[in-house]
Amino acid sequence: MTKTYLLDTTALQADPNLVDLDFTPNSHAPAHDSQTGQAIFAFLTSRLGVAVLVGAVVAAPSRPPVIATEPFIAKLVGEAAFTDDMKKYTGRVVRFIIEHLGGSFVRRGVKVTVDSRYGSGSIYTFGNGPVLAIAA
Repeated sequence: MTKTYLLDTTALQADPNLVDLDFTPNSHAPAHDSQTGQAIFAFLTSRLGVAVLVGAVVAAPSRPPVIATEPFIAKLVGEAAFTDDMKKYTGRVVRFIIEHLGGSFVRRGVKVTVDSRYGSGSIYTFGNGPVLAIAA
């Protein structure tokens, strides 16, 4: 029996941990301002997008976490999300989110060793693990 994960409205809501995220696209402003860029940004900053990124960093700290987002972005945005400019923009957003959540950049240019539209990416760490706060 094959199960399909449904991208429902709750999963795609903006993640509350990013409520104060002040993203600056810098040289990636044209990509950020595009319809494709906005769709990528909306997914990466969603509850599911953040969970995928944090999970990827924690589960495989020696691998670029952007790879874990690829199937979701492909489904939601399509092939337009994988031009060179959009892949660079996605990497910028990923770094911004991970650093906002307390993670640290480790290295860029890490080769991707699985079948992917990305050839390389950056890796990150949460040190001793992500800082978690439980609201009462």
